[in-house]
Amino acid sequence: MSTNTETVRRIQAEFANLQSEKKTLEGNHEMTLREAVRALYPTLQRMKKRGFTTREMAQKLNENGIIIKPATLAKYLNELEKEKCRRKMAEPKIRTEAPHSKNNLNAQKKKMSSRSNDQNHESDTTTTSETE
Repeated sequence: MSTNTETVRRIQAEFANLQSEKKTLEGNHEMTLREAVRALYPTLQRMKKRGFTTREMAQKLNENGIIIKPATLAKYLNELEKEKCRRKMAEPKIRTEAPHSKNNLNAQKKKMSSRSNDQNHESDTTTTSETE
């Protein structure tokens, strides 16, 4: 069975706008505890910065209908933090200066100058010790 390019283009356009139900908070659907913590992660981080303990955050979640033990909450928060760090490490580093900018060239010249001074100093000490 075959298809045509018009069908493929239509599907591409339609699929490009689709979002997974699990990825959005629209509508009312079941979520796992992990999904709920992921969705609340920015809020929970702010609470932590304001001094709330994991136990207190779990208690607040319990009071609001998300029944979770402090240890489980801590585990999920740690997993999300590690994931955040991995994503950050995977991002390419952005240079703040162009490689051939005036400031960068001056810094390279200084570095080379200090290296040559160090080499001159080493040869002076070698010559002095050889003559003794």
